[in-house]
Amino acid sequence: MNWRTKTESKIELFSDWLFENAKITIVVIFVLVAGIASQLPSLKIDTTTEGFLHKSDPMRVQYDEFRDQFGRDEKLMIAVKTQNIFDLDFLEKLDRFHHALEDELPNIKGVDSLINARNTYGIEGELIVEPLIDNLPQNNEDLISLKETVTNNSLYKNSLYSEDFRMTTVTIDTETYSNNGASQDATNLEFDDSLEFDDSLEFDDDSIGGQRLYLTDAENDEIISQTQQIMQRFNDDNFEIYLSGSAAIAGIFKQALMNDSVIFISLMMIVIMIVLFVLFRRISGVILPLSCVSLTLIMTVSLMSIFSAPFTMATQIMPTFLLAVVTSASIHLLAVFYKDFAKTNDKKKSLRYAMGHSGLAIIMTSVTTAVGLWSFSFSGVAPVADLGVFASSGVMVGLVFTLVFLPALVSVTNFKVVKQKSSEDEHSLMDRALIGISVFATTRPKLIISVSTVLIICAAIIAAQLRFSHFPLQWLPEDNFARVATEAVDENLKGSLTLEVIIDTEKTNGLYNPELLRVIDDVSKNINSISTGNMFVGKVISYIDVIKETNRALNENRDEYYAIPDDSDLIAQEFLLFESSGNNDLASLVDANYSKARLTLKTPFIDSLEANTFIDNAQIYLDQKFGSLAKVTFTGIGTLMTVTFEEAIYSSAVSYILAFSLITILMVLLIGNLKIGLISMIPNLLPIVILSTIMVIFKMPLDMFTLLIGAIALGLAVDDTVHFMHNFRRYELQYNDVDKAVRLTLMGTGRAITLTSIVLALGFLVLTFSQMNNMFDFGVLTASAILVALLADFFLMPAIMKLIIKDRTSL
Repeated sequence: MNWRTKTESKIELFSDWLFENAKITIVVIFVLVAGIASQLPSLKIDTTTEGFLHKSDPMRVQYDEFRDQFGRDEKLMIAVKTQNIFDLDFLEKLDRFHHALEDELPNIKGVDSLINARNTYGIEGELIVEPLIDNLPQNNEDLISLKETVTNNSLYKNSLYSEDFRMTTVTIDTETYSNNGASQDATNLEFDDSLEFDDSLEFDDDSIGGQRLYLTDAENDEIISQTQQIMQRFNDDNFEIYLSGSAAIAGIFKQALMNDSVIFISLMMIVIMIVLFVLFRRISGVILPLSCVSLTLIMTVSLMSIFSAPFTMATQIMPTFLLAVVTSASIHLLAVFYKDFAKTNDKKKSLRYAMGHSGLAIIMTSVTTAVGLWSFSFSGVAPVADLGVFASSGVMVGLVFTLVFLPALVSVTNFKVVKQKSSEDEHSLMDRALIGISVFATTRPKLIISVSTVLIICAAIIAAQLRFSHFPLQWLPEDNFARVATEAVDENLKGSLTLEVIIDTEKTNGLYNPELLRVIDDVSKNINSISTGNMFVGKVISYIDVIKETNRALNENRDEYYAIPDDSDLIAQEFLLFESSGNNDLASLVDANYSKARLTLKTPFIDSLEANTFIDNAQIYLDQKFGSLAKVTFTGIGTLMTVTFEEAIYSSAVSYILAFSLITILMVLLIGNLKIGLISMIPNLLPIVILSTIMVIFKMPLDMFTLLIGAIALGLAVDDTVHFMHNFRRYELQYNDVDKAVRLTLMGTGRAITLTSIVLALGFLVLTFSQMNNMFDFGVLTASAILVALLADFFLMPAIMKLIIKDRTSL
């Protein structure tokens, strides 16, 4: 008796025990689930960019330090388009719009626009720093004077006005920290199908130890929601308002996640109920599996809440995934049970048979699926790591419910005996198809393997053209207001995002050094020399703008003095004078000791791969420019976007290797033969290669989400292989006849494999109803992988077995 036979015998004994203790088992499980589910209301959602990095990640720590020092760089940018911004009526309306935002928005530091832009000048040696528009223009002369003042200040160009004077910006500077306190608890998870950002959900925060709680997503969404309401009051044909900026994009992602999650789960439940009823034609065949999948989902999401793991863009796919996987496992068990029960009318005996026949295969498929997911747990991208941990845990929880809770429910359920259908019924079509597949696969193995080999080679050649890309803006539909706004701002105002650079002299008053200021000035003028493709720097903002403005103002406002003084003492004095003017702009540009400064690079929202190349080149450029004068590092939301994608590529490569290695070992153990175990993994590579080809043909990028598909597809593809090989080896060892073993396997477990593959494919196809393009691609590709895996197991796997198994001595 080998280990598989022993394991199956123990599973049968366990089935008998469950049958005798079904009621107490059900009660214990319900109590356990209820206790854990009590933590479900504390579930948090996090769609922030910084949330993609672990809190201990050096880049995340550095970004938190940046926020503590200089404030939040995720600002809301509102672009207003008109025929001419220097128009009396327009400026009057802009003024009202500006003050409405100031007066009505919560959790903001201030609003910046043409109305209150910094205007620095001197009068008889006195430094004056005041709003650009102290009083609204009353006539054309005032307008001409204002336009001259604005256009003579290079700081305003592509910042407050576009080059054609048809667009201006209003920037909302939000608070860095939450007003609710670090002890704030998350509220109930609520889903709202509207596009408003007014939900009361508290999201993941950055409160660590004694640190203050950063502005939460809930507070950010409240700002966005009220901003949109104000925008609706002012928007018209000559005052077109666009809302953009990274904070707005994050809010859109969060709202799409919430709405999509409701849609995904609802559609998946409907799909499952339909498939189960069509398959079993019994109410119990619908209710029993749904009970297992529902408890699995509740348990898994509750575990996320217990371990403070937020719901994210990555873990969004987990509910539908678990629903499909656990339902598939239930189908394998119930299909055998119902078929045997129709013969024996003995519930205990049929349950024991079903558990012994399918239990080990269900265990192995669950383990291989969990391993494929668990390989993500080592990712440096926090949401992907959470997906690896909790999705794999959910699969194992589902395994427990399938082999414990489901049999217990079967034990206490009264079933009517349903006679087996005759060979003339509608199922005969599937039977004939499966028999035809088995005959074709075993009589033409060389043809099948030859065609498969050519297909794999051609697909691999095409797949070599696959391109890496990570462009979150393109996840949104083309007509989404945030995408339209961002693209409009990028086109007209030379950038909607920022890259932050920290210049650290590592000594008090180090920023007074004229040589350092001249380097910053030179960098500001010439950093675009390293820009390529779609990447460019539309604007550079730093504290040298303040010193140059101040120097000019103190020298009779003469343009030739819009320069950096040569004397460090004079620089210090001018900074002191600026601070004394009452303007607090310096606080967001330099630290209190004048040892560290912030350099803001305004850039377009582009592919992270291009941005990452620019950052790498810029880092080299800046290191060369500053030399020993200062240490220069990149940070900010724009930088984090590029870092997470780079980390995702590395992590995915590790995940693929780990998943394939562990699954191969499990396959060898299950089959009990090294040669056959290794060869049986070959068909499971076919879905990944075919998927890559599909992505190239339809120009789908290999981004942070499609990178996940490989390991997930491998784990799911192996499930069919495990069920096929588990039954094939049983029949082949029993009859020493490959043809008969293939036929019996397809006639038996083949139907279940087909139906479970359909359930899995439909489960992922519900993702195509997402508002997000990346979820659509993910659903289509994963469903395609499942169907390709099914074909590989029905045709290629039998053909391989036919060629490598000649007789008993060859094993």
